[in-house]
Amino acid sequence: MAVRLAFLIAVLAFSGAYSAMAASSSCLKCHQPHYMEIAACIDCHGGDDRTLRKNIAHLDLIPGHLVRYRIKDNEAVVSGGKWLELAACRRCHNIRGKGNHLAADLDRLSGRHPARLLASIITPVEYMPDFRFDRATASLLVNAVLASAVVQQRKIPEAPVNVRFKQGVKTANVFEQHCGACHKILTGSGGFGRGNIGPNLSGLLSIYYPKTGNSAAPWSAERLEGWLRNPRKIRPLAKMPPVQIDKYHFEQLLLLMTPVLSPQSQEFSR
Repeated sequence: MAVRLAFLIAVLAFSGAYSAMAASSSCLKCHQPHYMEIAACIDCHGGDDRTLRKNIAHLDLIPGHLVRYRIKDNEAVVSGGKWLELAACRRCHNIRGKGNHLAADLDRLSGRHPARLLASIITPVEYMPDFRFDRATASLLVNAVLASAVVQQRKIPEAPVNVRFKQGVKTANVFEQHCGACHKILTGSGGFGRGNIGPNLSGLLSIYYPKTGNSAAPWSAERLEGWLRNPRKIRPLAKMPPVQIDKYHFEQLLLLMTPVLSPQSQEFSR
């Protein structure tokens, strides 16, 4: 009984100290408190709560719409998760342990500043598809990504993944010769292609690429071969012309396009 009483006293003392510390935050001199049961002001929004100088207090400030994932069962995470699926982000990224390892592992971004993550979605790097998301939609994606990263950071870390967006010396390969004028692709060997007329083909032969093939089926080597032979036979209004490619070079193309998978996602369409 004495031990239990001592424990309760300690808990109450800690709670009181935490509340007093939160109440003493300089943030509350200008802003109304909210969700104080979750964390202190700077734990969610960053900044510096020890000063009254606005330019210092707001340094690297994180706006509320980018930290809604900290609130349990928030709709922003649910909606953002749907956009992750619609955009097929796993065609290049590992998310919640599933996806291709062609670009950054999004399960490792728990320490990334949300504003920088937002900027990387709105202004994508080379070989990342430009989805042209508005800021509101991109904010939902940020919340979904960071919610996943917070969960995954508790697991045993994997070895870092090297992502090569560019080659030191750009060498001509089968993709550059036959596809690169209209398409781009990110592969385990780097990024290839220079065109934006056609869709980004990163992860095309994986289960994570959008099901844009015939009959809304995943792309496979067989379907790709038929498409290259005569796109208009499969889709009468297709603007893409037939691609003349022999068997040897087609096999080389398949090798280049075979995705690098996360350990939990050892599947691709071949």
